[in-house]
Amino acid sequence: MSERRPGVGSKPLSTPVRLAVYVGAGALFVVVLFVRGGPNPAETDAHAVTLPTTAISHGDLGTAERETLVPNPPGYPLLMAPFVSAFGPWIGSPRWCDDKPVPEILRTFGYAYFLSILGPCTAKHGGDHGKPYPIWYRSQAVLAIFGWIVLCAGVVMLLGSSGAGGGVTEVALVVALAVLPASSDAIAQTFHPQDLMSVGFACAGLSQALRRRWLWVGVLFGVAFLCKQFALLPLFAALAAAPGWRSRVRIMVPMAGVVALAVVPFYVAAPVDTVRAMTAVYVAGVTLIKTPTVVGVLDINEKLKLEIARDAPLLMAAALAAWARWRSRSGLLAPVPLVGLALACVATRLVFEVSLLNYYYLAVAVFLLLLDFTRKRMPVWSVVWIVATRYGLTPLAPHAPSGLTAALFLVAALGPMALGMAQLPVGPRPSALVGDSSFR
Repeated sequence: MSERRPGVGSKPLSTPVRLAVYVGAGALFVVVLFVRGGPNPAETDAHAVTLPTTAISHGDLGTAERETLVPNPPGYPLLMAPFVSAFGPWIGSPRWCDDKPVPEILRTFGYAYFLSILGPCTAKHGGDHGKPYPIWYRSQAVLAIFGWIVLCAGVVMLLGSSGAGGGVTEVALVVALAVLPASSDAIAQTFHPQDLMSVGFACAGLSQALRRRWLWVGVLFGVAFLCKQFALLPLFAALAAAPGWRSRVRIMVPMAGVVALAVVPFYVAAPVDTVRAMTAVYVAGVTLIKTPTVVGVLDINEKLKLEIARDAPLLMAAALAAWARWRSRSGLLAPVPLVGLALACVATRLVFEVSLLNYYYLAVAVFLLLLDFTRKRMPVWSVVWIVATRYGLTPLAPHAPSGLTAALFLVAALGPMALGMAQLPVGPRPSALVGDSSFR
């Protein structure tokens, strides 16, 4: 029998070398942010996490929930509030300035309103006692870099648990995350560092599943959910891979405890705002908007679209996980099948999204890269998908018919889903399922 050749990137590297590459990759990510003009402060998405962070640092949970203007759990503000409390005079401002040029269309329409939200660093703002807003790296915007650090840490943990870490593969993946468009899109465009953190903690949770540490799986997925609700999608992969119901209970109980510990105080302080933020289906004053996705083009009201976008991925991911368990049995608890199933589950979000935003590609892109690197193969298909969606589909959307864009976006979702499910092995089929611990 011929000796099996090692996969791509299997050469081990010393810890000092890996640490040096990590620091360099972090510096590269910061450079990318600077080149892109820094985080965007003009989105309510930014203020929806920075204003609550400030309120939490002052101990005002009710105000924190009322200022959560988009559907976010309180995880990211909770994690960042200690930094604001400790380093408030230097990085505590929830708003920051921006010297990006004013778009031409706004020079004749809406110019004053644009400046009131996104002012040059020399502009004075009455809400801040006539002082200019600080530059982004002297405000809470700099804390968004922690989101990327958590993402890298979770990915490295998962790669290490798969047996593919500790070498060229690992450092190459970290560098890839530094230049991944969706990584900087989540900060520079829509300011969603909580999405970076959620994916990172979810990857860390999957890493603990491979090590059979079920309590830690629950804790880490609890924190991932507190950062962003879509962490439930890869959770289905972990639950399907667990060897039995006892293991699944050991996942769900600590997860529920972590979520309750964080959410209940906010619910007591502001129950209505907390429910709106957690369920993510509240729409104020919007009836019907057509957007270029399969759900977005439907002639139904926005609240129903959001309910579909939130609930349908969960149902589809649960169905995929159940089928994967039936097909693969204990074979799911292996690196490639687990990462493949997680990829398929996170791709369900794209199937039912109501809009097309670049940071939505983040979770799928990360798991595509993880799948290639876990298999120790060149990430050819990952790069093709990332480039095609970010630099092909996104620029096409404003100029193409909505139906065409929706169809292409659906294909972009179904492709990774099919690729992930293709990684599942066929497990043993004992008669009457006797001996399969998943039924005990």
